[in-house]
Amino acid sequence: MKKIIKKLKKSVRFLKEKDSDLIERLVQEQALSHRIAHYFEKLLSNYSWYKESSLAVDIEYNKNIDSEKVLPKEKCKFCDGIICGGTKCYIKEKNCKGEKLLPKKCRPDISLHKRGTHDKNILVVEIKKEKKRDKKDFAKLSILTCYKNVYKYEIGVYIDIEKDDKPEYVFFYKGVKTKEKDLSLKKIEDILKLNSETRIQT
Repeated sequence: MKKIIKKLKKSVRFLKEKDSDLIERLVQEQALSHRIAHYFEKLLSNYSWYKESSLAVDIEYNKNIDSEKVLPKEKCKFCDGIICGGTKCYIKEKNCKGEKLLPKKCRPDISLHKRGTHDKNILVVEIKKEKKRDKKDFAKLSILTCYKNVYKYEIGVYIDIEKDDKPEYVFFYKGVKTKEKDLSLKKIEDILKLNSETRIQT
């Protein structure tokens, strides 16, 4: 996973170097997500494991298998406090009220995954510009990375993009907001092998 996070950060750097006018023109975040996803996929395509994995980089992917991707209205019903950290979970820690913080319909800005299954949900990204941190995005990433939920993304990343400052990154792992240095990162090749052998498609 380290190489994936490294390539994601490099993609954001490419955005700021090659498409700085998008940031200066204050375009909508979808335009920024598109360019980051474009660079991200080009960088990943240099790896044989990516070419052989059936993974895709998508923006605003709103599907849950063949139905619509939604989040629960109420605060987390899935956690028993054993797997994802219990009270350390962002949803529980902030006592999130679903009606206020969690949109029913969910379209992550960028996803690295295999379409049509939850077997290979690798990375999910939310992007904000001008350092407007959004608790809704934090709550969304907490649920999407929770291992008691259906989506089970390996890593969630929140990116603050500012015109003149360095991007800031916030990471989510098993529903918990986590510092990058504390992430329990496995090799992507091992994750893909593990997923294909042990996960049950839902």
